[in-house]
Amino acid sequence: MRITTGQLRQLIRERLLSESRYFGMSVNDVLSYLEGFGNNTWIFFDTETTGLPGKEVYEGQLTSIGAVALNPKNWDGDPQILGEFNEMVEINPEVEARRVEQDANPDPERSSRAWTISQALTNTGYHEWEGEYLDEQVVISNFINFVNSFPDPVLVAQNASFDMQWIFARSETALKRYPVIDTMRIMQYFLIPLLRALQQSSSTDDDAARLLSKLRRGKYYTTSLGKVAAAYGISIQNWHRALDDAKMLMQLFQHVVQTLRSGADVDIGPEHAEAVKGIRDRQRGNR
Repeated sequence: MRITTGQLRQLIRERLLSESRYFGMSVNDVLSYLEGFGNNTWIFFDTETTGLPGKEVYEGQLTSIGAVALNPKNWDGDPQILGEFNEMVEINPEVEARRVEQDANPDPERSSRAWTISQALTNTGYHEWEGEYLDEQVVISNFINFVNSFPDPVLVAQNASFDMQWIFARSETALKRYPVIDTMRIMQYFLIPLLRALQQSSSTDDDAARLLSKLRRGKYYTTSLGKVAAAYGISIQNWHRALDDAKMLMQLFQHVVQTLRSGADVDIGPEHAEAVKGIRDRQRGNR
């Protein structure tokens, strides 16, 4: 039986509480936190879906899940790849009917951030898939079996709450709880503040200035996977394909860890506090 609305809300609350562990941490603190998973198998994963969280997790569905399992070897050199997962979901009749309805009756008030179902399928390469399209429950079950095939898995995703909400909401069976690392929060609370602190403390820190200039969006800095990867010179070809995104994130996170290590002793207190406040303010504004 699928997760209820109340259970989904509880999951979100738990996710917010787990994110709060990052509040007030120094760069050294978060590095120590990440090193605490040194004996775990890291599962970088990504989901593609037909909509945003909320009621759309019940009206829509997952369209693909991609993952790469690895031993990061403490991010000293290249990680050891242990396995890959990549499966596509067959669109069910109810979602297909909604897709046809959306195409026939466009909503002029729809947010530009919210793809229609047709846009989601096109932009994620759904129709380019050359393999078999499987039932959604089969794909979820296969993904969980993939995760459980490795010792002490920790799930790693960009904006992990999005992916976890969809997997929990769409699964018809009870799922185990796994440790989860949200790389977006690491970037928001530590990478961006560190780059800002480095730029402010030294006008000669060209790397920090270069990265920040590429990530600046008005008065904020983006932590979009493709944008940060491109800023580090990582290829973003096939961005929004689940397995490609998981691999891209794996490469990016190695760079992020190295950047954090290079500034491990830098005081990011003011910048960190500003980042936390900014994210909380934006979250309140979206309610």
